[in-house]
Amino acid sequence: MRILHLIDAASPQASPTTLALLNVSLRAPGEHEHVLLLLGGRTLQEQAANAGVERAYHLGVPQGHACLGWSGVGQAVQRLGPFDLFHCWSTGTLSLAALRYRSIPRVVTLTLAPSRKAVHWLRVLGQMDRAQTVFLPISNTIGRELCSGGVQESTVHVLRPGLDFAMVDGEARAALRQRWGIAGDDVRVIALLCDPPTQTEALEPMMAVRLAADSIATGVPGLKLLMHVDQMDRRRAHQIFVRVSRGDRMLLDSQLDCPWRVLPGCDYALAMGQAAGGMSLLWAMAANVPIVGEARYAISEIVEDRHSALLARPDRPTALAHRLRQLIDDPQLAWKLRDTARHEAYSFFSRQRYGQSLQTVYQQVVAGEPVEIPPMEVTGGLRFAGRV
Repeated sequence: MRILHLIDAASPQASPTTLALLNVSLRAPGEHEHVLLLLGGRTLQEQAANAGVERAYHLGVPQGHACLGWSGVGQAVQRLGPFDLFHCWSTGTLSLAALRYRSIPRVVTLTLAPSRKAVHWLRVLGQMDRAQTVFLPISNTIGRELCSGGVQESTVHVLRPGLDFAMVDGEARAALRQRWGIAGDDVRVIALLCDPPTQTEALEPMMAVRLAADSIATGVPGLKLLMHVDQMDRRRAHQIFVRVSRGDRMLLDSQLDCPWRVLPGCDYALAMGQAAGGMSLLWAMAANVPIVGEARYAISEIVEDRHSALLARPDRPTALAHRLRQLIDDPQLAWKLRDTARHEAYSFFSRQRYGQSLQTVYQQVVAGEPVEIPPMEVTGGLRFAGRV
């Protein structure tokens, strides 16, 4: 079986975390032949390299949109083909595959919750009857968005992602903290997690960190919040905290979109906002970083309060500050939470399990059989409301 993987640069999913998952699928066990075609420019190629992708074909398309490269993609597929299955990693590439190659079955992996407009279009694409389209969201949160928007439930199958744990370099802590201008362990660094890494507004996380820092006893190490250089509303948050002499609590790093690279230098992870709960949260679990987060559906689906994380009510910076204080004041609790989270990451989000499940899906789709993904044991955050 020959499988063509497609992703275009214009998609919100064209991020290093999604590309790292794509790379895991390329190395899945089995006799299938995988071919990756990147539709975009140098930035997409660099992101793929950062995610560990070693071999890919590249094709520039106008503005990074797959459908705008209709002719060029057609020539590339003809040159690389034939293929038995298309694995699409964005709405744009699914559109191209469904409209131009209607007789070839396709699967689409969704690592981010699509907009309502995108869900409507996915429903239209899924109803094209000449070939089967199977949606593989990485969580029930995303799957629920699809089904509530009219996508046929029989075509939506949650496939939990897999991580290449070897990408986390535990020995990088000293070098990272030196790059951030931190000497020794007298400062605790809190990584702000969301997917994409810029989507959560910076003001409330900064407020939570400031409240936690102001409430801890004298002599306790200081706190700094690490966020992406393009974090939403970052400049406004910085201006506000400079006025109250708290601007020094902010650290910026453009490599936060590759969480496996920066998390080894962090002491805690903070998951806030509607965009939290995706791949970056899983990388925090794998990197052995204790997690504080909001008890939103997407986050609670993965981690459980006082089992593998500390959770608080959404939109309550004071509650998150209290949770951060609990971790700072109780190192044993922090160790327990991070060890449990790492154990569950290794148990449920291994690349071996993901690769084997994906191969089963490929075979079922090409054979025209109903898709059945082997269930996982219900435990930890996955126990929440029976979402497995």
